[in-house]
Amino acid sequence: MYLNASTTGSDAFNSYIELTNAVLARNDAANAAGNINTNRVLNPDIFYTKQLLDTIRVEAKDYVYFRYADTQPMGEKANKLQVRRWAPLQAHTVPLEEGKPPISDKGSVEVYEIDTNQYGRYMEFSDKVNFKIVDPIIAHYAAEYSTVAVETLDLLARETLFALANKWYAGFKAGAESLIMGDKPTITDLRKIVLGLKKQLVKPRSNGRYHVIAGPDFFFDMVSDPTVEKFMTINQTTKTMFDDSMLVPMFNMEFYETLVCPTHGEFYNSDGKRSLRIYSVTGDTYTYKTITEDTTITGGKVLKSVTGYVKDSRTGEDASYIPDQKVWDLEAYNADTAAGGKTWYEFKMQHVLILGKDALIRTGISGEDNARMYTKALGSTGVLDPIDQRQSIGFKINDVGFGSARLEAIAEYICVPSMANLI
Repeated sequence: MYLNASTTGSDAFNSYIELTNAVLARNDAANAAGNINTNRVLNPDIFYTKQLLDTIRVEAKDYVYFRYADTQPMGEKANKLQVRRWAPLQAHTVPLEEGKPPISDKGSVEVYEIDTNQYGRYMEFSDKVNFKIVDPIIAHYAAEYSTVAVETLDLLARETLFALANKWYAGFKAGAESLIMGDKPTITDLRKIVLGLKKQLVKPRSNGRYHVIAGPDFFFDMVSDPTVEKFMTINQTTKTMFDDSMLVPMFNMEFYETLVCPTHGEFYNSDGKRSLRIYSVTGDTYTYKTITEDTTITGGKVLKSVTGYVKDSRTGEDASYIPDQKVWDLEAYNADTAAGGKTWYEFKMQHVLILGKDALIRTGISGEDNARMYTKALGSTGVLDPIDQRQSIGFKINDVGFGSARLEAIAEYICVPSMANLI
């Protein structure tokens, strides 16, 4: 259902549609009368592209991972960015010998290379959708693709950070397979990680503090952390914590909540195999095990590669087309006789980031990493659309890549919030 231009607030977007349609209608009337006014010419391509870029500029601040990327554009014709970090020289107090110069110091450099790629999506429409004016359907999906473009950049940033992070586990356990229910996050663990960052001379992200990015489950437990409770009581700063569960800055850390914090049971084991931690429960007793990409079930492997459309949970219809998805088929695993008759569930662990300065870099050819919306009108594909029945809308991010200039500045803290595995 679309509301008219008299609506306000969150529905004001429709007024832009009607305004644009009105401008185009006035243009048509002016052209028909022979009074062409170039000031009132509005190309739908320009409208969609501007809408996309405006959305990225406004909405990017709401995507936590993407905003941590420091931009370092590449020169023209380059296909990757090389980041250099020079080894520092150290002071000493050994006096010079009279008349004898000291031995020369030596320099060395550590090099990182960041590749760039293109990203994009598109959607086709039939000839029932009118591209001559800004059709509400097209306008809707222009806005939708604006969000998808930002989500793509945020997802790329997130994947890069977790791929490069130094891993730490709740209670400083040995690894993911050591974690069990009850290994909740603690502020003491985070303080130890920050101490490690300081010992490696990693500078704070901003305001003299390291940034902690976590999900709501993490903050749910932090409210009752004994050290946090003591800190908040002594400093009489409990209002924020009890208003929205957010922690005030403490112990050289700032805290940021995101609803897309990775919370899952997947990890790579010591053999480099993609693995999934699972559990079963009988009464109050938990049993844990790990399955890997090589684990077989009747008819194949438990980790499947799926290419196709993702069904929308509300409409039940095909929506996003995603190639080569890796999916753990726990339903088939539980149905298989090799599963031992138990019901197994994914053991969800939350992946929290602690970031210092220079943790993330975003690069691309200067002037080429902006997103653009594309519209293809009826008949624009030539013989592929012989009777003008197909048209499309889409976006492309021309050139973008993510990497890090300081790997030590990225720490991943893996814990098991008390509410993460509610069945």
